[in-house]
Amino acid sequence: MAYDLKNVFYLDTNFDIPASQSASSERGRTLDISAYIDPVSKGRSGAVGLAIYKVHFDWSETTGNAPVGPTEAGAGRAALLVGDLGYSNTTSDVVQEQLTLCVANQNLIAAQDYTGPDYASTAGVYENEIMMPSKDVPYIAVRDTLNLVWGQGITASTLVNNISVRLEVAQIKLGTDVVNQLLRTQTA
Repeated sequence: MAYDLKNVFYLDTNFDIPASQSASSERGRTLDISAYIDPVSKGRSGAVGLAIYKVHFDWSETTGNAPVGPTEAGAGRAALLVGDLGYSNTTSDVVQEQLTLCVANQNLIAAQDYTGPDYASTAGVYENEIMMPSKDVPYIAVRDTLNLVWGQGITASTLVNNISVRLEVAQIKLGTDVVNQLLRTQTA
């Protein structure tokens, strides 16, 4: 399907990052997308996957619609991944293997780094997009779970913050060969 107003819809989720979030730890929330996919081909109707065209991350204060506070000394990576990583549909801490939140992981859909205004020697908040799907080459999810993950950097967080994500998605029909390839690669 084309990326247009008729086909694209939005999904979102968020969770709080506590002031006590330990350095080098991961916290995440599962987003169940089983209602939008059907990787089993059923005759002429075929299989259905979820095309993820754009991913928008936001790191903000939880006390209002405001940027992260000026005394935040932590940093982290917001990431969206496909597959069962052990998180729940509430918020949970799950230790991830090294390099899970980087482009070496084929299940990484999008990622963005953030540093707080008071982080080490940086001057102000820093954002850096690591990876993002596109309108021309979307990430096609055929597993029923997406995960919003916050990977806390080497400095613990100092304020309660919120991480959120908004996805631009569309359901698309898939051939059997494409579904089989995607099912093989989208394993956690």
